[in-house]
Amino acid sequence: MDFRKVEVMVCGGAASGAYRAANQGRFLKGLSSCGRMVITGTRHNWKMENMPGPRLLNDMLILPTGHILIINGAKNGCAGYGNAASPSLQPYLYKPKKILGRRFSVLKSTKIARMYHSSAILLPDGRVLVAGRQFHSRRPGNVSIHYNSGGDSDGDGVRYGKEFSIQFWLGRKPDEVVFSAYAPPFTTHSISMNQRMLTLRCRKMVRDEDGWVNALMEAPPSPNVAPAGYYLLTVVNGGIPSLSQWIRFIHA
Repeated sequence: MDFRKVEVMVCGGAASGAYRAANQGRFLKGLSSCGRMVITGTRHNWKMENMPGPRLLNDMLILPTGHILIINGAKNGCAGYGNAASPSLQPYLYKPKKILGRRFSVLKSTKIARMYHSSAILLPDGRVLVAGRQFHSRRPGNVSIHYNSGGDSDGDGVRYGKEFSIQFWLGRKPDEVVFSAYAPPFTTHSISMNQRMLTLRCRKMVRDEDGWVNALMEAPPSPNVAPAGYYLLTVVNGGIPSLSQWIRFIHA
């Protein structure tokens, strides 16, 4: 069989000047246009139409039916860490053989934003697997733990009920920040022993103009709550965890 007709389709994208505007904190409305072009033969013209709404950073999948699934992405901004806003939660289904004006339909909305670095793939059973998203601006970075002087520590850990400091970086104003200390388990015979999770008390937290956050923390009150030893400390900002760092709780 000769494949005599080959057609491409391009949908959405960022508006002109969107990258510069995003760096200034303005997120321009994305494009809603779609273009189709037959690239075989000698007549190469774009045939234009519009999606139900603006979209960029989206994924497009050709389904076994020949329909096109347009999923993920955002409505405003451009590509890059923290450069987009207003997630596109409603997938679009495009039926190329329908008449103009009836080709797009809007599918059920998701509750999970899938923006920069999201992905979608077609599975062998016809389902679509959707995953990913970058949370760079919301993910606490460069976490460091500082044991305070003045009797609260001996330089190798923090004593129960005493103060210590955490410094980390956030690219935006903090959401709900939680500090957790996790005792990893040792496992045998399908039993994970010694595992526990603690939520630590934050006495004070301040973010400067450069994005660095300093938090004054309080260690657990006693070994009854947290047996002495090493724990993985994680800063969780709005449900997005940092890379964990080891902390040691010690006896007086």
